[in-house]
Amino acid sequence: MAATATRPPEVSTSQDASEPRDATSPAVQIERRRILAAAATRWGARVGLPVLVVEQLVQLRGLVAVGPGQKAIIRLIDLTMIHACRGATDELQRAAFSDPLTGCSNRRAFERDIDRELARCARAELDLTVVAIDLDGLKAVNDTAGHAAGDRQLVLLVDTLRKALRSMDGIYRLGGDEFGLVLPDTSPDDAAVLIARAVRLGAPSFSWGTASYLSTGSAVVAELLSVADADLYAQRHAARATPVRRRSRATAPDVSLRLFSTDEGAPPQALQAQ
Repeated sequence: MAATATRPPEVSTSQDASEPRDATSPAVQIERRRILAAAATRWGARVGLPVLVVEQLVQLRGLVAVGPGQKAIIRLIDLTMIHACRGATDELQRAAFSDPLTGCSNRRAFERDIDRELARCARAELDLTVVAIDLDGLKAVNDTAGHAAGDRQLVLLVDTLRKALRSMDGIYRLGGDEFGLVLPDTSPDDAAVLIARAVRLGAPSFSWGTASYLSTGSAVVAELLSVADADLYAQRHAARATPVRRRSRATAPDVSLRLFSTDEGAPPQALQAQ
């Protein structure tokens, strides 16, 4: 594998000539190390693979002759390697757990996060709601307007859900037009308030269903997803038969939505109790 795809980090050493500084002072040394660490981390993130970082810097290290005068340079290269590998590893971590199109988390992240949140809510005797979401009509959009138009619908759905949800809530693309929400400390009724807010904010048409830890009595992820999917399909069937009923389920009382928008960090239960 070629090691010339990217250049090692360039660190600016220029300073204002009107303010001479002692290069040997501890403050200057600390600042230089901080700048180097930041530059190396950014470079490592651009490279994206720790093995390429090591390969390129090992080659650079091999160009430095071993001798008393070069020990400081070798230590500098080793320090750069550490920070660059850290940046590359973080970038790999982000790529492994995120959806490249929408920027939300992916199925792998869903499986990681929901186990943690279920365990936390079980210890604290709190509810947790899983919401299954299908973007309506994606295939028709792809067939008639092209896949780029379908991609825009997916991105719009995620962007709107981000605006509607709280910082502690998770949005995950599970595959194709399927998404999942993990809403800690949230009942199905409270989840409906959040979904209604997304509808009001202009989300493209989507179907949804819920399952909660307390209502099902299950902390098994597969069972929660199965219940949420069954609720989604039941509501979709009901919507086709009685559109009025479907619209009423997707619309929460205005007072709840107004209260929620005044304090997005508070759980919906507290907002409805005000």
